[in-house]
Amino acid sequence: MTFHYQARGIITSGAYVLLVRAKGEDKTFLPGGHIEFAEPAKQALKRELWEEASIDAEVGEFIGAAENEWFERDTRNAEINLIFAVKTELQALQPVISNESHLEFLWAHQTEMEQFNLYPVSLRDLIATGVSPEQAFWGSGIEEKSVEAE
Repeated sequence: MTFHYQARGIITSGAYVLLVRAKGEDKTFLPGGHIEFAEPAKQALKRELWEEASIDAEVGEFIGAAENEWFERDTRNAEINLIFAVKTELQALQPVISNESHLEFLWAHQTEMEQFNLYPVSLRDLIATGVSPEQAFWGSGIEEKSVEAE
């Protein structure tokens, strides 16, 4: 099993949201990436945005968290994504060039998260309905299992 602790950002311009995908894959995700050991999440997100696409960002309010799990080559993966609002100078539909050859960035209308296959799935409704920092978001793509008493 592999565990991923990540910081992701919601970057919007009008009704558009910036998404990322690995080239050749059909799933998209929010920009960001792994948090290093003892690194503050906001700092990790700012670093990842710069490393991935030279995006100069102001990481803002904590929006919430989303957990997810998937299998890759017979290995179970689980992740917790800390989600933040992000302000940048980027404009909707302006191309964002990746610094990493395996990633590509794209703009998607906030109502098209299903068509863009956004993961974790729990983020789709959050983005489609609009982000509200007044109440922290929690979403899960992990099935609940019964816990037996020891």
